[in-house]
Amino acid sequence: MFPRLKNYKSNGKEYEYLVVSESRRSKNGVSTTHDMATLGSTKKIGKEEVEKLINGLARLFEIDTCKTSNDIKVIESLEHGNIILWKHFWDKLDLGKVIDKYISKEKSRVSIDVSKYIEMMVVSRNSNPLSKLGTTRWKSTTSYKYMHGYSELKNEVEYYYRSMDYLLESKNEIELAIFEKLKNLFSINVKMTFYDITSTYFHSNQCPLSELGYSRDSRSDLEQIVIGVVTSEEGYPIKHYVFSGNTKDETTVGKVVKELKDKFNIEETTFVGDRGMITKLNLEKIIKEDFNYIMGVKFRQDAIMEMLFDDDSNLVDHYEQYKQLDIQERILKIKDFIIWKVEEILRNENVNYKKTDMGKLKTFVLQLTNKSIIKGPNLSSLLEDLTCNKPKIKRKISYLINKYETKYEDTRRVVICLNKERKSTGQRKRDKKITNLSKQLKDIIRINEGKSNEEQKNITLEKKIIELFSGYKKQYKKFFNLDDIIVNKTNNVILNDRIILEEEKRDGIFIINTNLTEVDISKEKVIDSYKNLREVEDLFDDFKNFVDVNPVRHWKEKRVRSHVFICILSLLLKRIFEIDCYKGKGIMIALEEMSKLKFMKCQINNYNPTMEKVSSFKTVTVPTSTQMKLFKMAGIKNPTNITKFL
Repeated sequence: MFPRLKNYKSNGKEYEYLVVSESRRSKNGVSTTHDMATLGSTKKIGKEEVEKLINGLARLFEIDTCKTSNDIKVIESLEHGNIILWKHFWDKLDLGKVIDKYISKEKSRVSIDVSKYIEMMVVSRNSNPLSKLGTTRWKSTTSYKYMHGYSELKNEVEYYYRSMDYLLESKNEIELAIFEKLKNLFSINVKMTFYDITSTYFHSNQCPLSELGYSRDSRSDLEQIVIGVVTSEEGYPIKHYVFSGNTKDETTVGKVVKELKDKFNIEETTFVGDRGMITKLNLEKIIKEDFNYIMGVKFRQDAIMEMLFDDDSNLVDHYEQYKQLDIQERILKIKDFIIWKVEEILRNENVNYKKTDMGKLKTFVLQLTNKSIIKGPNLSSLLEDLTCNKPKIKRKISYLINKYETKYEDTRRVVICLNKERKSTGQRKRDKKITNLSKQLKDIIRINEGKSNEEQKNITLEKKIIELFSGYKKQYKKFFNLDDIIVNKTNNVILNDRIILEEEKRDGIFIINTNLTEVDISKEKVIDSYKNLREVEDLFDDFKNFVDVNPVRHWKEKRVRSHVFICILSLLLKRIFEIDCYKGKGIMIALEEMSKLKFMKCQINNYNPTMEKVSSFKTVTVPTSTQMKLFKMAGIKNPTNITKFL
């Protein structure tokens, strides 16, 4: 049942009446319209009264006045759910006000609304990562197109580029202001700060920052930049750095700890870094700033750690179980290391020394203090008897002892962790690789034996072996006695069982070094803290796969740096949703569901044939209960309320 206007002709005159009709279907299946009641002439009622009456009856009888698909037409369906989500967190941090504040010093020459252009670039990276030119097209597919304050903005790409330039000029001030906001809003914990680096590549070599270096993307053929990020214990990014592409991990630490102290006014923190960061110089810089540290150790490159594996029975006997790991703690004394290392040097040099002479050197070392100044004659007389007066060995031991001057009384606290599953996996992979390389080595020897020219055979054999152990396979070279093949001309492939056994001792083990005492922190907490570096690794994963930082499409240095800053801001918003609202990770399904909420512009064709105008309206699709739950979790109570935006 529905109201409609009906025309009658009588005595050559035409009359218009308002009638209530209903659709009926005859026995033959033909659809007809049946008039149920006539409400009167429209001339007597008037046009406005007719419209009111029609609408009143429609509401009273719950009648839909738009009965066909032609009556309501969707003109536009725009991205909205994820726009209001990321904009909500942007506004929660007052990022627009922060950016406006710190570029106001340039106000005399800033003629564009920088914060809004930056906001759209940040939201775009979380919604649909595109180039800056792509962002101009993306804006017209979102509710930003009609949003107050944004619809009026000029949408040429140069305005986005200029905004990036202004953003970079105030980077340090903006980062510090965001840090203060995070402390106030989320009470972030900086008693521990986590630092790690990654890299991202270019498809050009025009950027002054881009260099060839160690690629974390397995693209060593392309130039890159190195990016360092500091996060709070929860995982919020609080500071970032952009370095040239050939920067080594360990060279970045000094600048980072100094800025945390001087610019962020962090007086006390424990600096947690991966094993690539640890060097003697870095530890000294961290301690100089009165910071503590928890750092991974490259124990295969750390001389002091060699002492742990000399007699691995001590390791096996002292492990405890903790979270699927075998763990133990050791306090390594510099004096013990010096004594152990001297004995190893003597063994390797096949020196037949007397135990009494070694006893004298031990006594000498154990009496050293950090203030001790070693005089040449005192040490020289001890070493003459111990080394059987061999100058080369004397110099080597003398250098070792003098190397640790002012540190003789120092100790190193390490936590050793064994993952048995990784140990088994590592052994299987190595055994498989050694077997394959042994087969290839035998084939090289067999083919080479078929040649007649002896001199050419030797050159070819050595060349083929060098080619076999090139690239990543170079690490397996130590497991073979290649001199027996190249120098001694043997036809058998002989493995170096001693080196293989040494490697097996280290399988599945990682070691953490800290200057915190047992009173400050337990070994279990040391492990948990180090494993929290995973937060930075997760951030880098999002950096590459969520906001799509690579490939970098800019080549000007300031644009490259600003591009990275925009990606960091995008990740900050994502972290707030994950940590503060969602209480964990795995938000991709939630984001997909929320993105289904659309902003609609609709057109209505009025039934009245005498009315030429066509009205339109803007609305948001009706959210599902799941969507409402997710938006409320994010702090958005009414995602369909568009009045404050338009």
